[in-house]
Amino acid sequence: MTEIQRLDASHHTAYLALTQEVLGCLPNPDWFMPLSDELLKTMFLPESTFVVHGCFVDGELAGVSLYDTCYEEIEEVAKAAGAPLTKKGAELGISMVLPKFRGQNMMYKLNSSLVEAAKEKGFDYLLATAHPDNLPSNASIRKLGMEYKKTIIRQGHYERNVYFMAL
Repeated sequence: MTEIQRLDASHHTAYLALTQEVLGCLPNPDWFMPLSDELLKTMFLPESTFVVHGCFVDGELAGVSLYDTCYEEIEEVAKAAGAPLTKKGAELGISMVLPKFRGQNMMYKLNSSLVEAAKEKGFDYLLATAHPDNLPSNASIRKLGMEYKKTIIRQGHYERNVYFMAL
């Protein structure tokens, strides 16, 4: 049985284990922009700027994705996308699926659930980024209906395609 749900603090250990497994098998480590230890410790707290969804297959956390509403974190991407900075937006990302569950549209399903959650919260737009060589992530983002805007360098190192979607 497959189920998508919002994650909370009780999922922290499973989230970290999934992250370590996915990072250990990436063809290019630059495909993933790591979160700071501080963000990892606080991402499931009620006051967090993250909304994290997980896909469970027969009780196992098989994939995760999130959106972040912290303006300081998404400002660079919002400007690159030409997003209306006076509107309410979030960045979709940190999407990961365990290798044994890839090819099942799980990332698309997770991100679709986050799009719906953002709409319910009254967001005006969503942003997303993906490394240009990460073809599955770029394809999944485009399948959501997001529009490619440009390629930028984030945090001085991470090359990313920038996508935008009005909600």
